[in-house]
Amino acid sequence: MWEEKKNKENVSVRRKRIFAAILLYFCLLLFVANDAWVYQTPIVKITEVHTKESRKEEDVRGGREPYYTQNIKGILLNGEKKGKTVRLNNEYSYSGVLDQKYAKGDKVLVTLEGDSLKGTIKSLKRDTHLAVLAGALIFLLLAVTKEKGMLTILTVVANFGIFFLGFTGFLKGREVLVVCRFMTVLFAVIPLVILNGFHKKTWAAVLSTLSVLALIMGIFDLTVRYTGGLDYSSMEYLGSMDDPGELFRAEIMLAGLGAIMDVTVTISSALGEITRKNPSVSVRALIRSGREIGYDIMGTMMNVLLFVFACSQIPTFLIRMNNDVDFFTILRLHIPYEICCFLIESIGIVLAIPVSILFASVFMKTGKVRKDRRNER
Repeated sequence: MWEEKKNKENVSVRRKRIFAAILLYFCLLLFVANDAWVYQTPIVKITEVHTKESRKEEDVRGGREPYYTQNIKGILLNGEKKGKTVRLNNEYSYSGVLDQKYAKGDKVLVTLEGDSLKGTIKSLKRDTHLAVLAGALIFLLLAVTKEKGMLTILTVVANFGIFFLGFTGFLKGREVLVVCRFMTVLFAVIPLVILNGFHKKTWAAVLSTLSVLALIMGIFDLTVRYTGGLDYSSMEYLGSMDDPGELFRAEIMLAGLGAIMDVTVTISSALGEITRKNPSVSVRALIRSGREIGYDIMGTMMNVLLFVFACSQIPTFLIRMNNDVDFFTILRLHIPYEICCFLIESIGIVLAIPVSILFASVFMKTGKVRKDRRNER
């Protein structure tokens, strides 16, 4: 009877928390939808749009691409002239690669011409859309995973903080490789400690991740040394770097960190749970179980890595192929570094399986062996 009453109280408290979270979410959306007063840049809500075709220009394939002109009216939402009607002009192309079409109801950031009520559009005001997506993600995390969802949110915030520290250090003149090594250690330690606490599986995953990163960087350095190195002449933004090789090594260091951590955390957590459920399990059985888990997730994680690298290159492929650049020419000249990154990180995923099995087995069984020896005494 007492347990039933306690369960009902817990359900009531949970419902109140969910209701409070939903109410807070809608209050946030209401604030963001009416936050024009926060901005110093003039914001206009479009109330009227007249669109007409202005001209046609020849594109790279010899076709005729139409261009459109928009005469726009809107209400100024902030500043000294708040509430007044503003006239704007916008031109966009049919493809919309470098410009954008605007519609009635859009909120836009504008630049006014002096003291007049005429101006040009800088960009769309997107904070409402971002608030909807971010709020939905946070709400789902909390609803599905409860306390773990809050910890996950904290890890995301912590990772943003690490990126900020790293970029700030680089802009202050520190070497890019030193900054990336510092960021890598923080990325490997802080999120796992936040999610799992100071636990054996946490340190097993951290040491496994750092060991695998050291291995793949060693493999990369040996390969470059004995095969003549890479030609960095086709890398972008070379003018901002004295040594593009350092930039590429930093990219390798960070690119596959998430996938490698996923493998090490999965195996360490699984072996930790097996040990907790069956403390007498042997090391050989743990290794066998870890190997089977690794086989199951290895292919999936490599495909995830492939999709991440491939999707990031879709604009490159489409733009260059639209300019009659051959598919294999793009592979050979424009994205060899991404292919190299994918291969190195895939090697890291494969190496993460035996390395994480080794560390997890040692960590999980070491304490058990010591405890058994103390009991025997």
